[in-house]
Order: sequence, then structure tokens, then C-alpha cells
Amino acid sequence: MISRYDHLLVGLLAAFVVATLGFAVSTQAVEFANQLFDLTMDFRQRSLALIGICLNVLPLNYFQARYWNKSLRGLVIGTFLLAMAWFFNYGQDLLDGSAGY
Repeated sequence: MISRYDHLLVGLLAAFVVATLGFAVSTQAVEFANQLFDLTMDFRQRSLALIGICLNVLPLNYFQARYWNKSLRGLVIGTFLLAMAWFFNYGQDLLDGSAGY
């Protein structure tokens, strides 16, 4: 059965929405944990952004289980674009060795 949601744009939208929400939720979770437990966890923005991008495996499994191949293709393209943007934004620091441990 062909679904009306099996479309490339659905996958692209899912990739960007899940990554954005994942970044926002992980940022808020770190801030909440710092306030609740009086901690000073220092997660960098690049780590939280990477967590948001990696959360795209959730809709990936959903699309794959329903054989929504066009949506899956859009999700992979969106995730790749986000990963490239992450690398262009933070990759130079990692490659220079100036990660600042």
C-alpha cells in the first residue's frame, strides 16, 4: 500500500525537525540538570548539535519499517546536509587539534 507520506520532502522535514528538537531538548536537559543538582556540566554546543543529528536514527527506523523509501531517502539527504554543516562549522577546531580539552 502506497502512503501519501512517502515523499522526499517529508524525510527532509523530519531530518531538520528531529535534529532541531533534539538539540533544543538536550540543551534544556543539561541546563535543568545543572540547576537541579547544582552541577557544572560543560557540554559544548557542538556535542549537543551532534546529539541532535544522531537522533535522526529514530525516524530512520520508522520509515524503514513502513517501507517509505522516498521519505527515507529525504531523511538521509537531510542528515547528510546537517552533518556536513556540522563539520564545516566545527571540523576545523577538531582537525587543528585545538579542541581545548
